[in-house]
Amino acid sequence: MHWRSLALASAFVFVSASAFADDPMANTYGNTVHTTNKATGVQGTLLFDQNNTYTANTTDKDGKPVTYSGTWALQDGGKTICLTPNIPNANPPPQTSCSPLEKHNVGDSWTVTNSLGETFDVSISAGR
Repeated sequence: MHWRSLALASAFVFVSASAFADDPMANTYGNTVHTTNKATGVQGTLLFDQNNTYTANTTDKDGKPVTYSGTWALQDGGKTICLTPNIPNANPPPQTSCSPLEKHNVGDSWTVTNSLGETFDVSISAGR
């Protein structure tokens, strides 16, 4: 199922202006993170909330829309972000994936490889 690919695209941490220096995820709240799995081409979006939850939108293996939620956490003193998808009845159950923390702003695009060895093109756009 393609939701797995989106769930593993966890390196989209953005640091905003110094006003949010204590919260490296601050500029993701209210914005949209876009991901494309470089191996499969599967695209998705992630919407992060300040309460350490997120909502993801992608497609399943048949191309049908899939929406699910999950939790995110910063580790290693804010140098790593980990996503844990919550997908009831998923077989196999999704794994938590972690990625290095990168500084990015709205409008930026970059490539990242997560702890499961998957590589993604990632970008962030203003608004949801």
